[in-house]
Amino acid sequence: MDNVPLKVQRFTYDIIYYVLWIIEITLFLRFALKLLAANPANEIVAFLYSISLVLIGPFDGMFGTSMVGNMVLEPSVLIAMVFYALVGYALVSLVKVISGFHNSPPPHSSI
Repeated sequence: MDNVPLKVQRFTYDIIYYVLWIIEITLFLRFALKLLAANPANEIVAFLYSISLVLIGPFDGMFGTSMVGNMVLEPSVLIAMVFYALVGYALVSLVKVISGFHNSPPPHSSI
């Protein structure tokens, strides 16, 4: 017999983790491109900056940005990455609590 609630729970975990990975990769690419002084006039770079700007909006201006030549260090991007990772972890934990899943050790065998 299939355990449907377990499949739904696993599907929910997968969705949360996929969205989290997309967010984290987008923010990491922004961080790396800014640090490597990528040309913002390039269409791909501009597109990535515009998408990631929405994600770092609440954190923008939290810390100053450091510039050396065209290279930019944005600590707010790193703070956003940590924040979104914690939100993802909290959502997975919430799903576990709602679904009643507990990490219990397997029963001991008496062999």
